[in-house]
Amino acid sequence: MHVVFLRVVGSALNTYSINFKGLKLGKHSFEFDLNDAFFQEFEEGEISRGQLKANVLLNKQNHLLEFSVSIKGSVQVVCDRCLEAFILPTTFKGVLFAKIGTQVEESNDEIIFLTEEDHEVNLAQYLYESVCLSLPIKRYHGLNGTNAGDCDKEMLAKMNVAGENYSTEDEIDPRWAALKKLKNN
Repeated sequence: MHVVFLRVVGSALNTYSINFKGLKLGKHSFEFDLNDAFFQEFEEGEISRGQLKANVLLNKQNHLLEFSVSIKGSVQVVCDRCLEAFILPTTFKGVLFAKIGTQVEESNDEIIFLTEEDHEVNLAQYLYESVCLSLPIKRYHGLNGTNAGDCDKEMLAKMNVAGENYSTEDEIDPRWAALKKLKNN
Protein backbone atom coordinates (compact mmCIF):
# COMPACT_ATOMS: atom_id res chain seq x y z
CA MET A 1 0.00 0.00 0.00
CA HIS A 2 1.39 3.39 -0.96
CA VAL A 3 0.20 6.08 1.41
CA VAL A 4 0.12 9.71 0.38
CA PHE A 5 -0.81 12.07 3.17
CA LEU A 6 -2.90 14.89 1.86
CA ARG A 7 -2.38 18.45 2.89
CA VAL A 8 -5.41 19.95 1.19
CA VAL A 9 -7.16 23.13 2.19
CA GLY A 10 -10.90 23.50 1.81
CA SER A 11 -11.49 19.86 1.00
CA ALA A 12 -14.08 17.59 2.57
CA LEU A 13 -11.16 15.31 3.43
CA ASN A 14 -9.87 17.81 6.02
CA THR A 15 -12.27 16.24 8.52
CA TYR A 16 -9.96 13.19 8.52
CA SER A 17 -7.03 15.18 9.89
CA ILE A 18 -5.64 14.81 13.39
CA ASN A 19 -3.93 17.85 14.89
CA PHE A 20 -1.30 16.25 17.10
CA LYS A 21 0.73 19.34 18.13
CA GLY A 22 -1.68 20.41 20.86
CA LEU A 23 -2.15 16.93 22.29
CA LYS A 24 -0.45 15.76 25.45
CA LEU A 25 1.73 12.66 25.45
CA GLY A 26 -0.32 9.48 25.79
CA LYS A 27 -3.35 7.90 24.18
CA HIS A 28 -6.13 9.76 22.37
CA SER A 29 -9.19 8.33 20.58
CA PHE A 30 -10.76 9.56 17.35
CA GLU A 31 -13.73 8.33 15.35
CA PHE A 32 -14.37 8.96 11.67
CA ASP A 33 -17.39 8.18 9.48
CA LEU A 34 -16.51 6.77 6.08
CA ASN A 35 -19.68 7.33 4.06
CA ASP A 36 -20.70 7.94 0.45
CA ALA A 37 -19.38 11.52 0.54
CA PHE A 38 -15.98 10.24 1.71
CA PHE A 39 -15.72 7.65 -1.08
CA GLN A 40 -16.84 10.14 -3.74
CA GLU A 41 -13.76 12.25 -2.96
CA PHE A 42 -11.70 9.42 -4.49
CA GLU A 43 -13.01 9.72 -8.05
CA GLU A 44 -10.60 7.16 -9.54
CA GLY A 45 -11.30 4.59 -6.83
CA GLU A 46 -13.21 1.36 -7.14
CA ILE A 47 -15.48 2.10 -4.16
CA SER A 48 -18.10 4.81 -4.48
CA ARG A 49 -20.53 3.89 -1.69
CA GLY A 50 -20.17 2.64 1.85
CA GLN A 51 -21.00 3.08 5.52
CA LEU A 52 -18.09 2.41 7.86
CA LYS A 53 -16.75 3.62 11.20
CA ALA A 54 -13.03 4.12 11.66
CA ASN A 55 -11.75 4.14 15.23
CA VAL A 56 -8.26 5.54 15.58
CA LEU A 57 -6.28 5.27 18.79
CA LEU A 58 -3.32 7.66 18.73
CA ASN A 59 -0.47 6.97 21.13
CA LYS A 60 1.61 10.16 21.13
CA GLN A 61 5.23 9.89 22.23
CA ASN A 62 8.06 12.43 22.06
CA HIS A 63 9.07 11.86 18.43
CA LEU A 64 6.71 9.11 17.42
CA LEU A 65 2.98 8.82 16.72
CA GLU A 66 1.40 5.38 16.71
CA PHE A 67 -2.03 5.10 15.04
CA SER A 68 -3.97 1.91 15.77
CA VAL A 69 -6.78 1.83 13.21
CA SER A 70 -9.90 -0.32 13.31
CA ILE A 71 -12.50 -0.02 10.54
CA LYS A 72 -15.84 -1.81 10.44
CA GLY A 73 -18.85 -1.48 8.18
CA SER A 74 -19.92 -2.30 4.64
CA VAL A 75 -19.25 -1.12 1.10
CA GLN A 76 -21.02 -1.57 -2.21
CA VAL A 77 -19.14 -3.84 -4.61
CA VAL A 78 -19.96 -5.69 -7.84
CA CYS A 79 -20.55 -9.44 -7.71
CA ASP A 80 -17.98 -11.32 -9.80
CA ARG A 81 -20.59 -13.97 -10.65
CA CYS A 82 -23.67 -12.02 -11.73
CA LEU A 83 -22.27 -8.46 -12.09
CA GLU A 84 -24.92 -6.98 -9.76
CA ALA A 85 -23.97 -4.46 -7.08
CA PHE A 86 -24.36 -5.66 -3.49
CA ILE A 87 -23.42 -4.59 0.02
CA LEU A 88 -20.42 -6.46 1.46
CA PRO A 89 -19.51 -6.25 5.17
CA THR A 90 -15.82 -5.68 5.83
CA THR A 91 -13.36 -5.05 8.66
CA PHE A 92 -9.77 -3.83 8.89
CA LYS A 93 -7.20 -3.53 11.66
CA GLY A 94 -3.82 -1.94 11.17
CA VAL A 95 -1.07 0.13 12.73
CA LEU A 96 0.64 3.16 11.21
CA PHE A 97 3.66 4.97 12.68
CA ALA A 98 4.65 8.59 12.13
CA LYS A 99 8.19 9.59 13.06
CA ILE A 100 8.78 13.26 13.79
CA GLY A 101 12.26 14.56 13.07
CA THR A 102 14.40 17.18 11.42
CA GLN A 103 15.36 15.07 8.41
CA VAL A 104 12.87 14.57 5.62
CA GLU A 105 12.84 10.90 4.64
CA GLU A 106 10.65 9.05 2.17
CA SER A 107 7.61 7.48 3.78
CA ASN A 108 6.74 3.82 3.24
CA ASP A 109 3.76 1.58 3.97
CA GLU A 110 4.22 1.37 7.74
CA ILE A 111 6.09 4.57 8.64
CA ILE A 112 5.57 8.15 7.56
CA PHE A 113 8.04 10.89 8.34
CA LEU A 114 6.99 14.32 9.53
CA THR A 115 9.03 17.44 10.16
CA GLU A 116 9.02 19.49 13.34
CA GLU A 117 6.91 22.08 11.50
CA ASP A 118 4.09 19.63 10.76
CA HIS A 119 1.17 19.88 13.15
CA GLU A 120 -1.41 17.50 11.70
CA VAL A 121 -1.75 14.24 9.81
CA ASN A 122 -4.51 13.65 7.29
CA LEU A 123 -5.52 9.98 7.40
CA ALA A 124 -8.05 10.07 4.52
CA GLN A 125 -5.83 8.30 1.97
CA TYR A 126 -4.71 5.71 4.53
CA LEU A 127 -8.32 5.01 5.56
CA TYR A 128 -9.46 4.67 1.94
CA GLU A 129 -6.62 2.32 1.00
CA SER A 130 -7.19 0.28 4.16
CA VAL A 131 -10.83 -0.29 3.18
CA CYS A 132 -9.75 -1.31 -0.33
CA LEU A 133 -7.19 -3.76 1.06
CA SER A 134 -9.77 -5.27 3.41
CA LEU A 135 -11.89 -6.44 0.49
CA PRO A 136 -11.43 -9.98 -0.83
CA ILE A 137 -10.01 -10.43 -4.31
CA LYS A 138 -13.08 -12.35 -5.42
CA ARG A 139 -16.34 -10.66 -4.47
CA TYR A 140 -19.60 -12.50 -4.79
CA HIS A 141 -22.94 -13.03 -3.08
CA GLY A 142 -22.47 -15.40 -0.15
CA LEU A 143 -19.31 -13.80 1.28
CA ASN A 144 -19.13 -12.41 4.82
CA GLY A 145 -22.70 -13.33 5.69
CA THR A 146 -24.33 -12.09 2.50
CA ASN A 147 -26.95 -14.28 0.83
CA ALA A 148 -25.71 -16.45 -2.07
CA GLY A 149 -29.30 -16.63 -3.31
CA ASP A 150 -29.25 -12.92 -4.13
CA CYS A 151 -27.20 -13.52 -7.29
CA ASP A 152 -29.09 -12.46 -10.41
CA LYS A 153 -30.60 -15.76 -11.59
CA GLU A 154 -31.19 -14.50 -15.13
CA MET A 155 -27.53 -13.52 -15.53
CA LEU A 156 -26.34 -16.85 -14.10
CA ALA A 157 -28.62 -18.73 -16.52
CA LYS A 158 -27.21 -16.78 -19.47
CA MET A 159 -23.66 -17.54 -18.34
CA ASN A 160 -24.45 -21.27 -18.03
CA VAL A 161 -25.93 -21.36 -21.56
CA ALA A 162 -22.89 -19.57 -22.96
CA GLY A 163 -20.63 -22.04 -21.13
CA GLU A 164 -22.48 -25.02 -22.63
CA ASN A 165 -21.93 -23.68 -26.15
CA TYR A 166 -18.19 -23.45 -25.62
CA SER A 167 -16.36 -26.76 -25.52
CA THR A 168 -12.75 -26.87 -24.41
CA GLU A 169 -12.46 -30.61 -25.12
CA ASP A 170 -11.78 -30.06 -28.83
CA GLU A 171 -9.20 -27.36 -28.23
CA ILE A 172 -6.81 -29.05 -25.79
CA ASP A 173 -3.18 -28.62 -26.73
CA PRO A 174 -1.81 -32.11 -27.45
CA ARG A 175 1.20 -31.39 -25.26
CA TRP A 176 -1.13 -31.22 -22.25
CA ALA A 177 -3.16 -34.33 -23.07
CA ALA A 178 -0.86 -36.59 -21.02
CA LEU A 179 -1.23 -34.35 -17.99
CA LYS A 180 -5.00 -34.34 -18.36
CA LYS A 181 -5.01 -38.14 -18.35
CA LEU A 182 -3.04 -38.09 -15.06
CA LYS A 183 -5.50 -35.61 -13.58
CA ASN A 184 -8.50 -37.74 -14.51
CA ASN A 185 -7.01 -40.92 -12.96
